[in-house]
Amino acid sequence: MPIYCYDIECLSNLLTATFINVEDEVDKHVFYIGLDKKEPDDIKKFLNQKMTLVGYNNHSYDDPMLRFILGYRGISLNSDLHSLSNKLVDDVYRSDKQILQLRYPRDIQYSWNSVDLMRILAFDKLGISLKQVAINLKWKKIQDMPISHLEHVSLNQLPLILDYNLNDVLITKALYEELTPIREMRKQLSDIYHVDLTSASDSRVANLILENIYANELKTDIRTIKDMRTRRDKVLLGDCIAKFVKFQTPQLQALYDRVSATYVYQYNNYRNGNWFTYKDGIVFGGCSFVLGIGGLHSEDAPGVFVTDEKFIIQDADVASYYPNLIINNNFYPQHLGPRFITVLEKITAERLAAKKSGDKVKADGLKITVNSIFGKMGSDTFWLLDVKQMLSTTLSGQMGLLMLIEDLVINGIQVISSNTDGVVCKIPRELESKYKEVCKNWENKTNLELEFTSYKKYVRRDVNSYITEKLDGTTKEKGAFVKEVDLKKSYHMPIVAKALYAYFIKGIPVRQTLEECADIMEFCLSQKSGANFGIELHTSKGIQKLQKTNRYFVSKTGGLFMKRDQHSKKLTGLNVGRLVKILNDYDSSIPFSSYEVDLAFYEKQVMKIVDEIEPKQLTLFDFSGLAPSVIIKAPVSAPAEDKEERINVKDINKMGKNQRLARIESVVKNNQRVENINYRYVYIIDFEFKTMTADIYCLGKGVRQSIKINKSAYKKNKIQKGQIVYCLKFEKLDGAHCIANYEITDDIKEINQELTGDNE
Repeated sequence: MPIYCYDIECLSNLLTATFINVEDEVDKHVFYIGLDKKEPDDIKKFLNQKMTLVGYNNHSYDDPMLRFILGYRGISLNSDLHSLSNKLVDDVYRSDKQILQLRYPRDIQYSWNSVDLMRILAFDKLGISLKQVAINLKWKKIQDMPISHLEHVSLNQLPLILDYNLNDVLITKALYEELTPIREMRKQLSDIYHVDLTSASDSRVANLILENIYANELKTDIRTIKDMRTRRDKVLLGDCIAKFVKFQTPQLQALYDRVSATYVYQYNNYRNGNWFTYKDGIVFGGCSFVLGIGGLHSEDAPGVFVTDEKFIIQDADVASYYPNLIINNNFYPQHLGPRFITVLEKITAERLAAKKSGDKVKADGLKITVNSIFGKMGSDTFWLLDVKQMLSTTLSGQMGLLMLIEDLVINGIQVISSNTDGVVCKIPRELESKYKEVCKNWENKTNLELEFTSYKKYVRRDVNSYITEKLDGTTKEKGAFVKEVDLKKSYHMPIVAKALYAYFIKGIPVRQTLEECADIMEFCLSQKSGANFGIELHTSKGIQKLQKTNRYFVSKTGGLFMKRDQHSKKLTGLNVGRLVKILNDYDSSIPFSSYEVDLAFYEKQVMKIVDEIEPKQLTLFDFSGLAPSVIIKAPVSAPAEDKEERINVKDINKMGKNQRLARIESVVKNNQRVENINYRYVYIIDFEFKTMTADIYCLGKGVRQSIKINKSAYKKNKIQKGQIVYCLKFEKLDGAHCIANYEITDDIKEINQELTGDNE
């Protein structure tokens, strides 16, 4: 059975439809209705064969248009098609009887079936256009409709429309090929579970597989429970915490007590005060942690951490954390009863068996299903709804990880990051066996299993933006470090991530990576304007009006990229201070040198991130042309030699509050340093409010330095001369680093964590 990618364009007096065989582009069929051709007999004949049609948003738009043509009995086809087209793109008509019948036909069987690539990717929910997809696929021609859909088309404009229509079909075909693994998985899962998953998003795949297994396992009709929900007006969080959760330190026990006494309410979406709004946090063991509905995560300062002769950088992830928490602790939706746990156990066991046997398709499908259950317990639109059990899962997960973190810290092991289901540690080699012992004890207490990954190198900008290198040389990237283009995001100069990878992992200078790249697509960005704005390129030759979606790069020559408000006519600069060239039409025969790419701009973008991770105190020099291994970092002032006995944080912590502060003042006065203290602890020598500048003394290094303080941080937590401050976060401000978040404290921790990672 042939498979055709296709697309429809509909204007006031013209409809075009182009079909291309995915196996053979020569097998192409082009139809139009209108102008000099009034009858749709040829397209009707084509549609009466058995085939699969592949489109983008075709389930909502193109398929209904085809069905309308096949069933049409009126006398003004073009006019009626245009009217239908307007209704299909207007949400006001979503519940219109005619629209529903055309989108979801029940009484008529058609010879063709269809696959919607937009739905597979859930891009219908994200509002991602085919033009943005084309840019992300590095497609050669980015083209908006050449004339308005409201315009009356003349016969000599027909080739323009057909060319545009063909380009969209070819983009759809390129996306179809890009999604081959995803499509094949859905096809095979459809055969396994006897449900149509060919156009299903991950969320819908999970829904349909879960419903299939649930109905078969419990010998029930899924329709009997689809309208069931457990709704709760309020939930006491103390009732949500698993019984295995127990803390050893007063600080975490106080957190546990406070959370346990908290109620959350349905009327404000189960949020109460700071709880579960990603604003509530705790500093423990030299790390700042934030708790929220999604899970625990640490607020990580930029840094580079390396496994060497002294330390091991290791990640411990909980295997199937949320699903196993649900199973082990009977967190089942109340309306479904404990039989739900039986089904979840079966799904989990089937997934592990499929993974072990090498059945990747089934294993991946069941992984999507299992991992979705936690979220569906909080969804009012799904039959798993029971917010108490959703909160029980996430809250027990967060508290469980804090238990592990607490025990690691107590035993002298430094936690450097945590996110949802894992903890990254910097382990002294002499404590490796202790680390394993702590992890094993935690597994026994929780009935959960940890999976370990050792890192050769761990480079991060923050908890959601990092690159890790395993001992075997393989890497994992997230956030700014992701080298591959993400189809669901705007296109944003992939060369930056590739230069970061080369710099941090391969030791290649940033400038070298930029100079050796001859692919203009690596330097491109995308820009889509809203309905109220027009995009313009201002050059010495005049103003060029551009289409709504554009691909461009920063160049040494070109024009100013501007957007104009269609009502006020106000102009706003894009990439202010830089010249750009538009690259909506790419010609592979054009030599790279002719683009005159402004490498200095891209170098600056990379170095912004490098400088966040490896701040340099000497800013008079350009470091981008050097590899990491040859960069020398210089402190503002060298630590002085100790004038008294060696001072240890343990001894200081034995003192009373006033004694402790006096001892710290003595350390600063004599230019000494405190041994085994976290490098984030600084003493405020002086503070100038007008300039928001603090004169600080790093107690762990014996180094004095002036640094800016973030105004917003100061408003929340005013600092003054003579205080001890724990620095939580640093950021760039006007080209220099500033303290962006901090705590005023007299509780000094005994963790040897450097201020900005291992390289400072």
